Amino acid sequence: MIGWTRKTVCPFCFHAFALRAMRFRCLAPTCKGREVDPIYADARGTEAVVKGRVLLPGKVGLSGVPYVALCDACKAVSHTKLCPYCHFELPHDVGQVDQRIIAIIGGRATGKTHYIASLITRLQNDVGKNFGFTVRMLGDQTQERWERDFYTPLFVRKTVLQPSRPAQIDPEIKSPLIFRLTFNGGGYRRVLNLSFFDSAGEDMSSLTTMALQNRYITYADGIIFLLDPLQIPSIRQQLATSANFPAADLKASPEYIVGRLRDLFEREHRLRVTQKVKVPIAFTLSKIDTLFALLEPGSEFRHPGNHNGYLDLDDVRSVHSEILTYLSLWLNPNFCNIIHSNFGRYNYFGVSSLGEQPDQNNRLSAISPLRVEDPFLWILQQFGLVRGKKRSSR
Repeated sequence: MIGWTRKTVCPFCFHAFALRAMRFRCLAPTCKGREVDPIYADARGTEAVVKGRVLLPGKVGLSGVPYVALCDACKAVSHTKLCPYCHFELPHDVGQVDQRIIAIIGGRATGKTHYIASLITRLQNDVGKNFGFTVRMLGDQTQERWERDFYTPLFVRKTVLQPSRPAQIDPEIKSPLIFRLTFNGGGYRRVLNLSFFDSAGEDMSSLTTMALQNRYITYADGIIFLLDPLQIPSIRQQLATSANFPAADLKASPEYIVGRLRDLFEREHRLRVTQKVKVPIAFTLSKIDTLFALLEPGSEFRHPGNHNGYLDLDDVRSVHSEILTYLSLWLNPNFCNIIHSNFGRYNYFGVSSLGEQPDQNNRLSAISPLRVEDPFLWILQQFGLVRGKKRSSR
């Protein structure tokens, strides 16, 4: 059976394993076989806790993928699949559905958590409708984190989200948020599981910390790299009287973070200095709403993108050129040259996750995201999942 020997990659620890090595967990509340799971605890860096019994796979489906196990302690049936290396709970259809990892990274106070919240909400509504796909969350952990840490505080209470805590303090941050995209159209149906990672800015502060806490970065199929314009000295000078600045932090500056990313790929993948990183990376200027006073009247960022069922390639090119010009002006041309010489598949974007700055009490009058879907759609286009078209070919 082909499926029996096929391998998959755990979205938590990134070990590749044959589907036949998969484990299951008994979730029966009355099971007397519950026991301490040291593998689970060690992978998350937490104290060992009593969990449901870990089981060997039982029956195998027509595709060769194990789908059930029988608890030897209580005889309950389990469909809860685990990675054999870290005991992370896997999506129920692991091995049967295309899975991709998207890393959303950036320095401290870049706005990564706000970006994820606004992006998912946009995908669930207008963007999904325009592109013919639906979005839903997989697993209780994703659903609980989404409601607790993202949707309720931002879209219901309209309060600024708390920054993600370092993984050493909050091991949950190392777990991905997993979403299911189902594409319907053109006479076919395609299903994709996407794992989103939200790293704390502190975990991007050094190469050692990135390698230890953020292993997912070098395993990602696509990266959305948020750059904080308010960490650029020339912008801070020009907006000194009008912006609510985060504290200046050298380790959150675009130059520093980009350099660490390149170093990480060289170290983890033994990339030669002459080789370019091939993973598609959307270098994305966040908080673009704070820069309106500095933008030209005809700036692309004064209106939303026009991606109606396909990626507007002319718009993508215009945004890329505009950001390139501004970064060369606000930072220096060498910064953009470094990106060009070190990364083979990249594009510049600009987004506003909130649409406005919060008041002194960290509250918002409304949440009006601007262009948050652009870098994500570009990555989907790089995956071959959405079409890109020029205006002249419409």
